[in-house]
Amino acid sequence: MLGTHNRPCNSTSQGPDNCSLLCCGRGFQNVVEHIEEDCNCKFVWCCQVKCDKCSRYVTNEICN
Repeated sequence: MLGTHNRPCNSTSQGPDNCSLLCCGRGFQNVVEHIEEDCNCKFVWCCQVKCDKCSRYVTNEICN
């Protein structure tokens, strides 16, 4: 889809990534994502890396 729909922006920025500017005045919404990623990685002798799985929530702002 063309245009500003779902474009990521930053509502607290004073720069060109500001939501008011990027969303052309159409508003934006906060989207919370659950992310699972490797963490606490350790090298195991010989030749292996073992990691835990960590999860976190990230809030992103996107244009309406």
